[in-house]
Formats: sequence, structure tokens, C-alpha cells
Amino acid sequence: MQSAEGNTPHASLLQVLAHPDDDLYFINPDLQRALEAGHRVTSVYLTAAEADGRNIDTRDPHRLDSPPDYAGYAEARQQGLRAAYATMVTGKRESEWARDVVSFSTGVTAERSTLLAAPHVQLFFFGLRMVDDRHGFPADRPQARLATLWTGQSGTQLTLNAAESPLRQPQELTRDALLGSLVEVLRHTRPDHFWTMDPDPWHTAWDEKRGPTSSDHQDHTATAQFALAALEHYVAEGGVPPLVDHCVGYGNKLWPSNLTEHTWAEKKRVVEVYTSADGHDCRHRYCGDRQLSDGSDIRRYGWSTRARYEGGTDWLHLQADGRLAAYAVLGGRVAVWTEGVPGGDNWGRPAFLPGAGLTPALSVAPDRTGGVHLVGLRRTPGPGGQVDVEVVRMWRQAHTGAVAPWEEVGNPNARSNDWQRCREVGVPEAVTDPSGRLHVFMRNFGSGISARRETGEGWAAWEDLGGRGMQDCLTAVLKSTGRIQLFAANRVGGVHWYQEDVYGPYQLQDGVTTADPDAWRPAGGLTPVQIGRSRMAFFYREEDSGEVMCVRQRPDGRWNGQAERLGGRGGTGRIAALRQLTDRHDSLVLARRNAHNRLSLAVLPTQGRPLAPDWFDHDVLIARPPALALDHAGRVVVAVLGTDARLRVLRQNTPDVADGFGPPVIV
Repeated sequence: MQSAEGNTPHASLLQVLAHPDDDLYFINPDLQRALEAGHRVTSVYLTAAEADGRNIDTRDPHRLDSPPDYAGYAEARQQGLRAAYATMVTGKRESEWARDVVSFSTGVTAERSTLLAAPHVQLFFFGLRMVDDRHGFPADRPQARLATLWTGQSGTQLTLNAAESPLRQPQELTRDALLGSLVEVLRHTRPDHFWTMDPDPWHTAWDEKRGPTSSDHQDHTATAQFALAALEHYVAEGGVPPLVDHCVGYGNKLWPSNLTEHTWAEKKRVVEVYTSADGHDCRHRYCGDRQLSDGSDIRRYGWSTRARYEGGTDWLHLQADGRLAAYAVLGGRVAVWTEGVPGGDNWGRPAFLPGAGLTPALSVAPDRTGGVHLVGLRRTPGPGGQVDVEVVRMWRQAHTGAVAPWEEVGNPNARSNDWQRCREVGVPEAVTDPSGRLHVFMRNFGSGISARRETGEGWAAWEDLGGRGMQDCLTAVLKSTGRIQLFAANRVGGVHWYQEDVYGPYQLQDGVTTADPDAWRPAGGLTPVQIGRSRMAFFYREEDSGEVMCVRQRPDGRWNGQAERLGGRGGTGRIAALRQLTDRHDSLVLARRNAHNRLSLAVLPTQGRPLAPDWFDHDVLIARPPALALDHAGRVVVAVLGTDARLRVLRQNTPDVADGFGPPVIV
């Protein structure tokens, strides 16, 4: 345990990606923040990404007149990537790299690039290529792609060495050899934070015979499958479970953008170094990926950085014994940090609960006994690339911490008997009703909302609550009146479900944020807070600006027609909000991840329409949305997870907002 204000201790971050630029488009600015913090970063690229072998702008009408040079284009992409990393780390695109060969015990060899000015930054290239007649192979040769290697349709896949690679001979890699090599990378890096792509991307179209048209590149999806399998092997053999994030790829273009223009400009500058469109004097044969040229601005999928399984802000809980407990999924397993004594700074190491295979997001739903229901999404790989995805629930007892076995809650698309439909469900959100029974909500295959509730006889059938084009970020709350409300966002605004009667059916109220012509669409989830006996307010980030917005409910139940602007431009992830009501004050405390991936806090009065509050920044690099809770003495406690997978806790000095917060405690 360490108590200190200041920089996050250096962490080990590993990312397993398909192509040299996936991180620049889909993980930045988070990657750049980690590099700026001095973290050890290891990036692994599985494919050669040789495309059609022509390093010419795709908008050039004469580009097909040039013969393909697959090794040359692969080299150009690697050179561009090294220049981009050098720029992010040193500010100099020409900073030198060492290139060597790494041999794994599997017999596989890969190229490694090490930034000489910062040897803790390394890039690994495995070079798996696209084997088909469109990429220079005979038409009668069996096709092989990363996806077919994963499913077993291809027994091996050929590699391609970049033009100036220290590798000399191509290889034929098997599925097991690639997996084993990735496990060795995990053993070598021992990551605290593990990044990869989306294993279950959304569809953009559906054909009953051919199945889904994916919103993402098939190499991205297969890479995520390999990465997850390798991680499971690593953890099963005793590796420390890391914090895991799956980054949405091309599917970002389906949803409102969540990066400010300033952040996108920063991201774009790095992409332009990669594409050699930054105006430098190119004196190398392979300066960068000229297929993209300066067209990065039109690729809308780069305008956001979004997690496939985005976590909520409900993961800090006051137990019946007065101690706080924080919950997170690390490496597919639930980790729990618990205060040693109520209000104390000694939390101890995280304890891991039984079970594995969970996606990174977890909903924590307290019940009336002081226990909690832990609700997550479990992925179980099957033969031929199939995967079983289902909601699961574990109940943790209030006083002893004993847990019941994971229980299957199911999947709202299960009646289709189609695993591809089932894999596309969203992150579950859970809440208990006044009788202590659980209600679970999630986005379904049709991008609407489904719900399932416990009854005295067991689980009722899944209900279709309607909705359209829903973003995957739901928040449910039990009001003091005993009624449950669900808040979400679709492509154009906020959506609200409510109960008119306790235990009654859910009613849909659409368009709760679209009445304000000056406000853009929500760029993520809505965070509700009860501000009166029958009144609610909710907070969200505005599209494009990331500014924190607030919409309040009137006493008659209608929502204010104009959202309040609370400042706090930039940053991604949900806003944490908590009401603190004492004899002296009635305030709302807000916490968010800011544009620099640090923690920002603000306090505003619960009633009235205040001016934008002051936001106070803390130098704590965080990876997820923060959580808020009141401790045993009524003080507000802020919990965040750092990029090093360690918990950090800030606590009010007294139950008075004027006294501020103490320094962060690093658990």
C-alpha cells in the first residue's frame, strides 16, 4: 500500500492487434497517454497487412497500373508505424530503432523493433499474410486468412517478410504455434493492461443464408479471438490477470463521435506521420502507408475511441459491515478489493472470486440485505470458431463475503438458435427491486433493449422493451419510491424506461435529450441521480465536445427542455454522479476521466440551475470510468482503476464538500 499524489507508477501494457495502424486509429489517444507516462508498451501485429501491395493513394485512378510489391508495402507500413511511435515518444519521427529476430519455443520467429531512445517501447511483427488469388497466389491454392486459421478451416498460414526485415525465410504457422507464441509474449511482458480488438462486432446487415455483414474487419475479429485464447492460457498457468480492454474498430462510425476536434487533430497528426502525409522530406524508399495518404480525416471510425465492453460507475459498494468493496474484472475473473476497517486506508490485495471467461464489464447490484449481485457476460469458445455468450449472475453474501456459484441468466437472442446473433448482445445492467429480486437489462441483436426479471418462481421470460439503434451503455436505478428506471442513449438522443407502479411493466419515453436544439447527441451513456422524492437528473457527455451535460426532471415528471452545460470538455467514458445530503448541504459530486485520461472532480448544488462548476484535476492516470460511494461516516469516496490495474481511492476529509478530498491512496 502506498499513499502519494503524483504520477502513476510505470506499468506494463501489451496490445495484440491485426494491422500496423489499428492502435493509431482505435486505441489512441489512450496509447499516447500511456507512452507519455513512460509506461512499458509492447505492441504485437499479427498480419503483414500487405493488402494489394501498391503503396499508392487509393484515390489515384492510375494506381492499378503499377505492379504489386507485397513485401515493399508491408515494409512501408512498418516504417510508418515506427515513425509514428517515435513521434509519440520522443517528438522526432526519425528517432532510431533496432530491428532483430525473436525466436519462440514454438519454432516461430518474429521481427522485433526496439526504440533506442526508449527501449521499453517494442513492436513485434508476425507477418501472417492473405493467401488467396487476389494476393498473388494460384486460384487452386486453398485460401488462408487469420480468420480461417482461428476456425480451423486452414491448417497453416504463410508469413510474409517485409522488404528490409532481418527475417530471411517465410514460415507456415499453425494455430497452436501462433497461440503458443502469444502466450510467451505474455509471460515476457507480464502486462498490467492488455488491449486488443472487438471479438464480437456488431452487424450492419443480415442475410439469412450467409449470416451477418460485420461492421468490422475480419482480421480484427480473429485477432481478438487469438488474444483472448492466449490470455486464458497465460492466466490458467499462473500469470497475474491484467486489466483487459477490447477496442471497437470500424463500428465506431455507427455511433456519435466521442473525441473532441482537438483530440482528433492530435490523433490525426500521428496518423499523418504513419501515412507520410506530415510534410516531411521523405528520403527513404518506404516512408509510410501512402494508400491512406492524407485521407485519414474522412475515415469516421477514427473519430472515436470506444471500448466494446464499457464499464459503468456502480462498482464501489458500502457493505453491511461498514467497509467499502470495489469490484472489477481482471483477465476474465472478478477481483474484489475491500477496506481492512471502515474508513481505513489499508485495503489489501485483491481477492479473486471463482469463475472465468467474463468480458471486462461488470454490473454490481446491491440488495436489501447488504449483499450484492454481480452480473456479467461470459464468453465460452466452441468448435469451428463458434462462441457461447450468456449473462451470468453471482450473489455475494453481506457479512461473510461467501459467494454462490455463477448462475446462467441466458441470452435474449437464444430463441434464434443462432450463435452469431447471440454473440452481439451488449453489456448487462442490473438492479434489484424493493423485494430484493434482480432485474437485468441489455442491448439485443436488433439494437433494442431486452429485460429479464426474477420472480418468486424463478426467472421470467425475456421481455422486449423496444428502442432502436441503442448505444451499448445502459444505467438502471431503483428510486426511493420503489420504482425502477432505465436510462440509455441511441444514435440521436437519450431514452428512458420507467415503471408507473412498483413491480409493474416498463414504459418507454424516447427523446429526453433532443428538445435542446443547441445540444448535440449523447456520446455515450446517461448517468441518473435522484434529486428529489419524484425527480431525477442525468448526466452525459455531448457528442464531439465531450462536455458534461445535465438534464433535470421537473416536479410534474417532464424533463427540462434545455440541458445545462457543466464544462469539462474532453475525455471518454461515463460520468460518475452521487448525491450527498447532510444537515449542512445538498450537493451532487461528479467524477470523470478527462481529456488527459486523468481524474477530474466537481461539486454542484442539487437544486437550481447553477453555472458550470469548477473541475479539479488529479494526477492519476486512469483506464476506466470512476466510481463514487459514501463510506460509513457519510464521506464521499472516489475509486479509480489505473492503467497499472491498481486501485486508487480518494476520500473526503469530512462529510462536507467544502473540506475537499485527501490525497489518493494507491492500493
